[in-house]
Amino acid sequence: MIERQASIANSQSVVIGLNAVIVTVTDDMPRVLTVARTHDGNAAGDALPFGTFDPAIDRTLETGLRRWIREQTGLEVGYVEQLYTFGD
Repeated sequence: MIERQASIANSQSVVIGLNAVIVTVTDDMPRVLTVARTHDGNAAGDALPFGTFDPAIDRTLETGLRRWIREQTGLEVGYVEQLYTFGD
C-alpha cells in the first residue's frame, strides 16, 4: 500500500496558475487591463495576464505574479492584493 501511494504521489505534479486583474480608474471610469492571446499563431482574443508559479524562480506567489505581469505587459505594478484562492 505504501509503495502504491508513493508511486501516485511521484506521478502527479502540482501546477499553480496566477491570474491578475489590473484595474485603474481614469475619467471616473474603471478600466481593466487585458493582454492579447494567440493560439497556434492566430489571434485568440483578450485575456487577463496569466502565468504559472515556478518556485525555482520566484520565492512567493506575489513575486511570480509581478514577473508575469512585467513579462506580458511591460508594467511594474504597485499595490497587489490577493483577493481569492481557488483550488480543487
